[in-house]
Amino acid sequence: MKFRLDEQADPVSRLVEQMEMALIAEGVPMQTVYAVNLCVEELLVNIVNHGYGGASAPDVEVDIELQPQRLIIEVSDAAPPFDPLTQAIEPDTEAELDDRPIGGLGIHLVKRLTDAISYRRVDGRNHLRLEKAYQQATGDGDD
Repeated sequence: MKFRLDEQADPVSRLVEQMEMALIAEGVPMQTVYAVNLCVEELLVNIVNHGYGGASAPDVEVDIELQPQRLIIEVSDAAPPFDPLTQAIEPDTEAELDDRPIGGLGIHLVKRLTDAISYRRVDGRNHLRLEKAYQQATGDGDD
């Protein structure tokens, strides 16, 4: 599955909604769909706001590969090089809210909600790869 930000109003929400519908149609459990959507939305908002400075038509793609009980999600963009795994601020989640510097919570959340995450720069594009395992829905209402 391939998704791309478009130039219409609220492109991040539109992409996440399209992705959600496609994952649900493939039988991915809702808990996994929600986690993946949250991760992708967080990454896209950061890419648009920080990588592209809020540009109206950023070059961003999301590819999703469905494997048995595993999703591989790759978010790629042509913004300047940025490895959130090494360059993002590591938040002090133990500090009082008023004492915490701004930034870093998004990638922290993405790390917590996924099973594996990696970054690479290829052909002038940032590639962030997420892996998320899930149990196939049983149909008994436990998904």
